[in-house]
Amino acid sequence: MAQQRSGRTVKVSVSLSKEDLASLKRAATESYGGNLSAAFADAARWIRQRETRRRLIDMLGGPCLTPEAAAELDAELEGGSRSGPKKPRGRRAA
Repeated sequence: MAQQRSGRTVKVSVSLSKEDLASLKRAATESYGGNLSAAFADAARWIRQRETRRRLIDMLGGPCLTPEAAAELDAELEGGSRSGPKKPRGRRAA
């Protein structure tokens, strides 16, 4: 008999590779005080956000980035080099 859960949570059983489980445990330890459920919830939230972005892109007519432009954006988001030099900023008033 399944244990009744309080609130909005549902108890599930999953099978993961040892590497994936180790990664989730590390994330739980580093970010959630060891709470593995919180690490799973964060991963689920990330998946929902990705699904929402895909639906929005589809609503707006589909992807319009070239693979090259997408790679440049990914590199910039990951802290990599920019495709061009930074634009000079104007001087601040004293």
